Amino acid sequence: MATIVNERYALSLYEAARDEDKVSEILDQFAVIAEAIREAPDFLKMLQAPAIALEDKKKVLHDAFSGKADPYLLNFLMLITEKRRVGGLLEMQEAYKQHYYEEHGIIEVIATTAVPMDDALTDQLIAKLRKITSKEVILRKKVDPSILGGIVIKLGNDQIDTSVKTRLAELTQKMTQIIA
Repeated sequence: MATIVNERYALSLYEAARDEDKVSEILDQFAVIAEAIREAPDFLKMLQAPAIALEDKKKVLHDAFSGKADPYLLNFLMLITEKRRVGGLLEMQEAYKQHYYEEHGIIEVIATTAVPMDDALTDQLIAKLRKITSKEVILRKKVDPSILGGIVIKLGNDQIDTSVKTRLAELTQKMTQIIA
């Protein structure tokens, strides 16, 4: 969940993008920039470094993203760097994405299974989630062998856990209570 300040910056960018009919274009570009930051965290550290002059940081941003990012997004990056808020860039990108999802009736779901889901099961799960949520579903699949079997579904702030690992833990707890 984004802090209030990061949320407000994201909302400001979102509203400016909506006014210019560039919401999805900026969403895609912002996601690419966020991924690049995740892969090269030293870039973000450089933008936060007080020893580096603001003009040098802006030049680096311009050189890195000019022609690749919409001018609104590039100006946004320069603004948050100038205001010393660039450390919240990843939260801002996530908040921007959530505004987009809310406005377009989309929900992101993370499904964790012990083994990869096949296409038929994936399609079934998406259809069921669409019916339950009445929203378009973006399904992110994860594999975690430690859950042993079943599925863990993270739907916004809710989690549905039908994993074997959790059921065994519940059974162990019940057995402990019976024995004690």
